Parts: sequence; C-alpha cells; structure tokens
Amino acid sequence: MGIEIALIPLGASVVRSALKLWLGDKSVTAAVGGTGVDLLEKRLTGALDQRKLRRMGEQFTDAVVERVQPIMDAEYRRLPEHERLAAIEAVRETFDRAALDDDDLFAADLDARRLDRHLRARAADATNGLSTDGAQLYGLLLRECAGYVIEIARKLPPFGPSALTEILRRETEVITGIRDVLARLPQRRSSTDFSYDYRQLVARTLDQVEMFGATLSEASRRYPLSVAYISLTADGAATDYLTPGRRVEDLLASGDRIFVRGEAGLGKTTLLQWIAVRSAQRDFPEPLTRWNDTIPFFVPLRRYADRDLPPAERFLDEVGRHIADEMPPGWVQRQLRSGHGLILVDGVDELAPHRRQEAREWLRSLVLAFPAARFVVTSRPSAVDPDWLAADEFAVASLQPMTPTDVRVFVERWHDAMRSQLSDDLARAELAGYQRRLLEQFGARHHLRKLAGYPLLCALLCALHRDRRGHLPDSRMELYDTALQMLLERRDAERRIEPLPGLTRTRKVLLLGDLAYWFIRNDLTDAPVDRAIGQVERRLTSMPEVGASAEDVYRHLLERSGLLREPVEGRVDFVHRTFQEYLAAAAAIDVDDIGTLVSHAHLDQWHEVVVMAAGHASSGRRDELLDRLLTRGDAVKAHRAALHLLAVACLETAPELTPAIRDRIQDRVARLLPPRSVTAAKAFASAGAFVLDLLAASRPRTEAEVAATIRAAAAIGLDDALPLLAGYRSDTRARVRQELVLAWNNFDPEAYASTVLADVPVQSVSLTDPDMARGLRHLKHVQRVQCAAPPGALDFVPPQVRVLDLLAKGEVDLGTLDTPALTHLRVVRPGRLDVAPLGLLPALRSLRVTAVETTGLDGLRRQSDLSRLNLIGGCDVTALAALRRGWGLRVLKLYGIRGLHDLHALTFLTGPGELRVEDARLLNIDAVERWAGTLLHLVLRKCGTLDIGPIAALRNLVKLDLAHTTVFDLRPLAGLSLLERLVVSSTRDPRALAPIAGLPNLKEIAFTEGSPVNLAAFAGRRGLLVKVQGLMTKVVGAELLGEGSAVEVVSTVSQRVSP
Repeated sequence: MGIEIALIPLGASVVRSALKLWLGDKSVTAAVGGTGVDLLEKRLTGALDQRKLRRMGEQFTDAVVERVQPIMDAEYRRLPEHERLAAIEAVRETFDRAALDDDDLFAADLDARRLDRHLRARAADATNGLSTDGAQLYGLLLRECAGYVIEIARKLPPFGPSALTEILRRETEVITGIRDVLARLPQRRSSTDFSYDYRQLVARTLDQVEMFGATLSEASRRYPLSVAYISLTADGAATDYLTPGRRVEDLLASGDRIFVRGEAGLGKTTLLQWIAVRSAQRDFPEPLTRWNDTIPFFVPLRRYADRDLPPAERFLDEVGRHIADEMPPGWVQRQLRSGHGLILVDGVDELAPHRRQEAREWLRSLVLAFPAARFVVTSRPSAVDPDWLAADEFAVASLQPMTPTDVRVFVERWHDAMRSQLSDDLARAELAGYQRRLLEQFGARHHLRKLAGYPLLCALLCALHRDRRGHLPDSRMELYDTALQMLLERRDAERRIEPLPGLTRTRKVLLLGDLAYWFIRNDLTDAPVDRAIGQVERRLTSMPEVGASAEDVYRHLLERSGLLREPVEGRVDFVHRTFQEYLAAAAAIDVDDIGTLVSHAHLDQWHEVVVMAAGHASSGRRDELLDRLLTRGDAVKAHRAALHLLAVACLETAPELTPAIRDRIQDRVARLLPPRSVTAAKAFASAGAFVLDLLAASRPRTEAEVAATIRAAAAIGLDDALPLLAGYRSDTRARVRQELVLAWNNFDPEAYASTVLADVPVQSVSLTDPDMARGLRHLKHVQRVQCAAPPGALDFVPPQVRVLDLLAKGEVDLGTLDTPALTHLRVVRPGRLDVAPLGLLPALRSLRVTAVETTGLDGLRRQSDLSRLNLIGGCDVTALAALRRGWGLRVLKLYGIRGLHDLHALTFLTGPGELRVEDARLLNIDAVERWAGTLLHLVLRKCGTLDIGPIAALRNLVKLDLAHTTVFDLRPLAGLSLLERLVVSSTRDPRALAPIAGLPNLKEIAFTEGSPVNLAAFAGRRGLLVKVQGLMTKVVGAELLGEGSAVEVVSTVSQRVSP
C-alpha cells in the first residue's frame, strides 16, 4: 500500500474527530469508532442531502491528505516506506480509539497540545513496535492532525438546528473555507516544535475581530480579519513623492521600529492583530515579505493598567498562556535577539498619564536589550507627543480615516459577511438593496461621509442602516444612542429573548454607565470581575424593580450587550473604549458631576468624556460645563490652550448653545488662531463650519501655522473650504505643499485638483486610491506619478509626466497613454497586459512589468531606445524565444519565467551589460559566453543547482549574485580579476572559498543565511567587507581578516527589485 493511499483513512479519522467535536455532544463524541458523517446523516431525511454530506466529508478528507503529504515527502522521505506506513496507521488508530469525553476538549480555547495530550493518554501503547524515527514521525503527525481537528471544528458554522441545512446550502464556500484555513497553518518542523504551536495559537486567537451588526451569538459576531481588515492610509515621514496618504503597510516596511498614532475607532488594534496573524502564518504580502520570518508577541497595555509591565518572558501572557509552561527556557529572548521577534505594543493611551514615562523606559530597555527585534507601538495622538519614541529611532505613522474607496470596500465586506448568514434569496436581495442605498447616502450626506471614515463607526452605520431599514442618525451622539438601543433592547426583543425581570434598556444603560464612569474615575482599562459585580450590586440598591442578583445582572450584560467582555479569566473590560467614554459621559451628567469633568478636562483620558458630556447635558448644564472650562482655561496658564481647544471640540456634540457661551468660545478661538499644531487643527475642525470664517480671517505666517490651518480647513471637509485652501496654492514651502496634497482625500477628487492643486508646484505625486487618479489630469507641473489606476483608459496621466508607476487591478489600455515625455514606466497588473502599444512612446527608456500574462513583447522592438526591461512573471520561455535577434537592451531582468531552463531563449540580446534571472530551474547557462564582451553584472538567484563553468568566460564581470542558488565549485570564478562584489551561499568548508580568495579587486562578499561561514581562506585579506545574512548564521575566522576588513550582519543580502 502506498503512502498516499494510507493517508486517506487517516484523513477520514481526522475529519470524524473534528465533526464529533463540532457536534459538541459528549454522548456522541465519547463513542469510539463510528463516523461523524454517519452520525450527521441520521439528521437528514433527503437522499440528495445525505449524498452532499458524504461528498463534503470526502472533500474535507482530501484537504487533510493534501496538507499532510508534503511532510511525508520532505521531512521523512528517507525513512523506509514500511516504517512510514506503520506510523500513519498508528496515528489513525489513536484517533479512532480515543473517546473525546473530557470537558476541556469543548473549551473555546482548546489548542493542539491539549488535544494531543488527551489522545496520547488514551492510546499510550500506540508507538509500540515503531522504530525511534517512526515514533518521531508518529508524534509529528499526531500533533499536526490534532491541529487540523481543531481548525476544521472551529471553521464550521456553530452547530444548531439549522446548521446542517446551512452547510449544505453553502457547500462550495464551506469546503473552500476549510481548505483555506488548513493552508494558512504554519509548517511544523517536529512534534515538539514550540514555535509552530505558538504561531498556530496566535493565528487562531487573533484572526478574528468584533464587527457590529451580526447575530447575537459570540461565534457569529466575530469575523476573520480577511473580512474586517482594511489597509488604511497614514501620514508618515516625507518621501520623494507628495501623497494624500501612504498605505500603512508601506510605512511599516520602511523600518523596523514604528510608532502608529490614530484616533479612536481608526483600527489601531485591528492593525496589530493583522500584523500578528500575518507574522504567525508567514504570509505577509508585498511590501512586507521580509517580515515573513518573524514571531509575533502581542502586548496590549490595557492588561497592565494596574500591574507591572511584562518582561520578555511574560510576553505570552496575552496569547499563549495555555502553552507557556511548555515553552523552552529562554525561547522568547532567543527570538528577539535573532531578529525574528516582532513586538506589538497596543495602546500607550490606555495607561494612566503617570505611568507613561514608565512605559517609555520599559520600551527603551527592550530596545537596548534586543536591538535586532522589530517594534510596532500604537497610541491615541492626545496621549503622547509624536516624538515620544524618536530617541530610539521610531518612525511615526499617523493613521487617517478611510478614503471613499476604502469605505466602499468596507461596506461591501460587511454586507458580504451578513449575506453569508442568510439562506433566503429574497433576504439576500433585500440586503443588496441596503448596501446600494447606504453607499448612496454616504455620497450625498457630508456628516455621514465623515463618520464612515472610521472603521468602528462605519460598521455601526452598516448595522443601523439595516436594522432601521435605511434610516440613519444625523450625528455621532445619535449614532451611539441608536446603537445602544439596538444592542441593549431591540435584538433581544426581535429574537424573543426574555430579559431579566425589571432590567429595562434604561436600567441597562444606567448600570453600564455607572461601571464605565467607575473605570474612568479610577484610571482603569480593565478590572477584576468581583469588583465589577460589586459595582453593579451597589447600583442595584436603587433599582428594587430588578428581580435578579448582581451576578446574574452582570452576566446578562456581559453575554447580551456586546459591550463587555472578559479578555482573560477573572477580569472584565469594555470591548470598545469609545462606548465606554460615551456611557461614562452620560453617567457623569446623570450625577451632576460637572466639577469632576472640569477638574480632569486637561487629561487626555477625559477628553472624549468631556466632549460627549456636552452632548448628553441639558442646555443649562451644557452652558455650565463650557463656562467652567473656559474659566479654568483663563485661570490656569499651563492648561489654557488645551482647555479652550476642548471647549471648541465640544461644539461637535452640543445641539445648541446660548449666544453668550458661543461668543465666549468664538473669542477664545480667535486668540488661538491661527492653529500651530496638528492637534489644535483637529480640535478646530471638530467644531465644523463655525470656525471656517475664523480660519479664513486668521493670518498664518510660519510654515507650521499655514500647514495647521490647511489641516483644519480640510478636516472640516466642506466645499466652502476650497477658496481658503486655494489661497495657499502658490506657497512653495514643503510642508504647505504636503498638506495641500494630503487634503485631497477630503473633497471631490477632480474638483479639488482643478480648484486647488492645478497650479501648486508639485513635481511628484503618489495616489493609492484609484478614484483620485482622474484628478491628475489637472496637475500642470507634475513630472513623476505613482498611482492605483482605475480600469479603462489612461488618458488622465498628464502629458508632461516623465516617470510613471501604475498599479492596475482592472484591465487598462496602455495605448491610451499620451505621454511623449515618458522615460520610465512600471506597471503591475494582476491579469493580462498587452505591452505592444508602449513601443510607440518616443522617449521610453525603462520598462518594468508585473503581470499574470504579458503579451506583445515583440511590439516593444519599435522603441529602439528602450534599454532596460524587467519582466516579473507573466510569460513563458516560448514568448522570449520567439523574439527576433538584435535587440539592444542593456539591462534585462527576469523573474519566475515559466519553462526557462537555460539561457538560449535570450539570444535575442546583442550586448547586455546586466542580466538577472531569478526563480528559474536552470539546467545550464552556457549561453552567457556569447555576452562575454559586455556583461558586467550577472544575477542568478533561486536557480536550483548550477554548474557555473561558463561564467569563467565573463572576464569583464564586476558583480555576481548567486544567492539561494546551489554551487559546489567556485573555481570558475578564479580568473575574474575585475570582480568586485559577490553573493554566494554560506559554507563551513574553508577550502570551498579558496579559489576566490585571491581575486584582486574583490571588495565585498555576502553569504546567504544558512550553515556556518568559514573565512579562513581570506586570512590576512585587507579592505574586504563580509556581509552575513541573519544573526543566527555563525561566522568562523573573522579574526583572521586583515586590516580594513570587517564582518557585517544584515537582515538580507538580496537587493529590492529596481526599475
């Protein structure tokens, strides 16, 4: 019996165990043997449905087999087949013999190690008769398959009366989902691979977020990050290109230490979860692929509000506490020292102000102890200054609200998530109508458009729009109030869930508000459950109508409101801080705590509470609050600006003001104008049109004042601001130009470009939103453009553009480019791309194409001056072989060309100076000899095992890169007297490097990560720079190098793809 055949019954046993756990019925899962599919079939009456179910079980089995087979082929291929078969059979018997009857197996946080221990305990003799290697294979397979059991059981919809019907209706979707979840699991190296278990746990724990609007069950209220994560834009360090915002992933890729700042509801925590999951699964997309060797450590500071910040060995307290006892000694520190550790610190603002210096010192100590580790830290802007971490070389990224395109994507994903829960075609059609009408409202109503820029509020708007059948609130305060009504009352009523006796919605709000205000007053981000219950009990003394105990009421609020959670056993917090602040503000007004609000108003943790209190208060109380804020600001110079700006911010939520208070605020605003910082600009903008005329009347002079004035006017977002902004279009100062471009997102793209940006002296622009690209046509001075292109014609590119970088997700027509000055073009197209029209561009010198299918290469020959061509995927060797000879390209770079096994297909080249071939299984390279007279740079990366003998003919070669290509003999390089830079695989044998030790011009040699590097052959060599990839790559003989030589450890020896 072959290995593949033996794996099929093992896969079936894994699926049986998963279905038994999914059923959640111990009377069923305790039964030994039997098939999960058989048990489920009995619940179906139709023969067709039973057939569908059996087919689905077979598909699940195939998915498991496909996942296990590479382990057999790669890790244990040298183990005799009969021993591998015996190990496979032992694992199958272990699953079939073990009753799944422990209560722990039904816990929500069950992990593979716990299931593995249970299975071993029930089949202690399973390895009897296996060899030592066979027993190791058994352990690896058992632990791996235990992980599959958990992932399959979790991926299926929650089991209930209609679950089977729902699964069969979504058969293809469910099967694809199971395959995807298994494919995303990290690769295990051994049965005791702690890194694997930890990464799997991180991925499973953090790959879900709370999204408003789902059904009330916990399982269906949480969605994968693939649904909820939106790639936000951010304002980061200046680059060569002015931009309305760079994608945050680009900013993350620009360094190893990033400080991310963002307002409430912008998705800071979701961003860190996304980073952690991508790291755990090692599937970062570009431009973060170099982070795929990382191990994430997620540290939410709110967990440490009342206790010491964690040392490195306690980083698993949040995610991984259940397996921490099995962690090898010093494991976390080794990951951090090696450069693989990725520390994700969430919520500096969640710590009380007096503890933030402690957090600063804690972060510095981590940076000093582990300088090779990567760090991402988040905070609300009001908590600490942008340069808070500047001394430790943290770059700053300030998150921006979603662009209109981002909002559309988010709305589509939210409705897709809801649609997946519906089985009725009529209900699905109705939901599609809601989606369309909601987007129409966002386009027509300015205040809704502003609210929708925040992912949290956008999800709320989606939920309320559906819940209220198309009717939406008119302000942020109304939005929160309506959301609470939905969360605390309407859903339970519509689902006929009986409330606790006397526990009305009003009383729920009072109880939650009391708890939220207690959190705020005591600088708490979470609290012990028993203390929270005590707080509820005290408030219930004034609610005799509630016929339930404090513990029952607390449990009801925890389980039914969607506002509280127990993140770790024994502690409770609010799911979203925004709602905590809203409820706390209501409670403060309810107990007439104006004095407390005013006395704490200078503290950033109270800022939103005060703003929302102005919205909750009656007219008289609101006037008192604002009057006392202004008075305290007048009296306390140290907090004057902060308190007066806070009074301005309160205008956002205040439905009305007496003329006297409005006049006082206007007077203080006039004294504070023009704004001098981004923080001040935001406060002014929150007041809306009230301050627009005041901004226009102010006279900013310095670069910072003008930039902050533009930021404030743009954030207001009204078209009335366009004349004010246009007044600064002739200002040539760098920050002013950057702010004018940054404001582009806040207005209609074409109107803003034609009114404000047309005459701004902007040379370079980068746009990530394709909806904005049409506005480029109005920019008269732009020379370099990076942009996401909308489908269709490219006639929006200005004719004077010289450098163009296009990301075209839809089909584009390169023949519509009217750019006679264009010299450099890069196109990324995840589809088919015809490049033939580019041969008509008279000035084109450099072209880089990334596509699924690239056609029309021969048409490029019409452009005789084209000298550089990069092809990344998209074509096979036949397309190259068909090209006529005599093409005078100076540089050719090929990546992942299908079927490229030798270089004879490149004989169309006459005299290249640089040739790069990457990700090709080359069998020989003898064709390079024809270019011996011209070739200066040669790169053969990831090209399998090569005989490099023909390279000996390349006497003019200056640079040679053989990274990740296996070469056994370097003697052909001995005669390359002009060679200056060389990249090879690491080698422990000093004799292997002897042939190149005497190269007279060699200035730099780099070794890829791997086995130890022995430099004995270079003993006494002067002026040689040795680069070694990876901190874990051992270097031997560095002390033997001569004067002026050095060894440098780098994260990569590979160069980024260049145009």
